Amino acid sequence: MRQFTKQTIDYINLFETLTKARVKDCFVNPNMLFIVEEGDIGKAVGKKGKNVFMVSKLIKKKIRIIEFNNNVEIFIKNLIYPIEGKIYKENNLISIELSKSSDKGIILGRERKKLQELQEIVNKYFNFEIKVK
Repeated sequence: MRQFTKQTIDYINLFETLTKARVKDCFVNPNMLFIVEEGDIGKAVGKKGKNVFMVSKLIKKKIRIIEFNNNVEIFIKNLIYPIEGKIYKENNLISIELSKSSDKGIILGRERKKLQELQEIVNKYFNFEIKVK
């Protein structure tokens, strides 16, 4: 199980205090990814993205907010947004079929690093392997 650092907990507390949205998880890589509870995305973003801008400015990092969903296909669709593709679920495998071939590089990243990050996030809640077509 992944442990939060004090700094990550401070980021979560700051985010929840400013936005009044409940944070389910937070991932810190060069940027920040906040996963908020279902139904809290509107509160988290704020009117005209005000909360995103305010939190980003305070922590001096770019932030991304996605909404959690118990349906793995919708959750992955939220994670890869704005990239569009069809997501298929078979046994313990999730296939992402992209409409544009240029999007494949964006999802995979250099040396498949972004795909590994995506897999790590999905594995925290679901037991599926991700494959990109």
